[in-house]
Amino acid sequence: MLRVIKNVLLKRPILVIFDVTKLCNQRCPMCNIWATKSHNMDLEQIEQMAKRLKSFGVGYVFIQGGEPTLRKDLVEIIDIFIKHKIKPTVITNGILLSRELAERIATRKCNLAISMDSLNKEKYEQLRGVDALEKVIQNIKSIHDIKRKGNWSLTTTVSKAISLEEVKEIEKFAFDYGFMYAIRPYIYVNGTAGKKDEQLVFEYKDISEIFEYMLAKARKNNYFASLIYEEHIKYMKGEKMPECDAMNYSFLMKETGACAPCIEFADKPFELSNFNSDKKRYKPMLDKCNQCTPCFYNDAREIGVLIRKKWRLLMHAPQILKQIIKYGNFF
Repeated sequence: MLRVIKNVLLKRPILVIFDVTKLCNQRCPMCNIWATKSHNMDLEQIEQMAKRLKSFGVGYVFIQGGEPTLRKDLVEIIDIFIKHKIKPTVITNGILLSRELAERIATRKCNLAISMDSLNKEKYEQLRGVDALEKVIQNIKSIHDIKRKGNWSLTTTVSKAISLEEVKEIEKFAFDYGFMYAIRPYIYVNGTAGKKDEQLVFEYKDISEIFEYMLAKARKNNYFASLIYEEHIKYMKGEKMPECDAMNYSFLMKETGACAPCIEFADKPFELSNFNSDKKRYKPMLDKCNQCTPCFYNDAREIGVLIRKKWRLLMHAPQILKQIIKYGNFF
């Protein structure tokens, strides 16, 4: 943790969002990240990047896509990051999450987040672009009893198409099968990462009861999440956002190994060896983006929220410790 703490103090990234592949087996109307071709790094190249990330001070990696389970060497990729003391979180749609794969992940200190936006077959197909709900439910039920070392969760992207009743239904399903549950707002900015879909675009009044419900629950059961939900609500109300996390606490690593400030600026490369000058070069661009088109992607907000609220975290340390023991240690 020492290198992570050092980076936090120096306002240098501790989290990498790794698009391990651009290929995906879903066609979500809210996503512009997936592609039909992907120039993926092989294991040797990922090993070299992991070494560089460790030396740089990175402590966490989100392994996403595209769909990471399309890579047959996913577990080997997880092992590379663990070997270099970088805590991985796999973000998956769950379609290919077999019991065998889940068991292999469970024996490792690796978090797992499964996207689940509806338990209604037609609604799921509308939101995910494929008829795969029954398969995902079957996979979740088949792995729920596996003893795991990481934190496993279901996550819902909340849009105008989602109701509070649906969120409560997914929340109950998650808890019934031993998963934590979290929500995130549907986000689009310039269409680089999130795609604008008029059926999903919301005003805060459309989904306010969902986030207020989850905030109230989180204050009792998941203090970390409650701090994030507070910021979600401020964001959706249009309140001024604090400085973006991009290149302060996180950055994007593309499937090719190229690094960029965030998922909205994937075409703006930088070199780890030249990080300080590249950060200074991109800062006006990132500040302007944050002022004009702020977002709440996980590579732009969440670490900064926790760091800015560090004194509240310390005050609630006993409560947080109990929650970590109960649900699993994200850190």
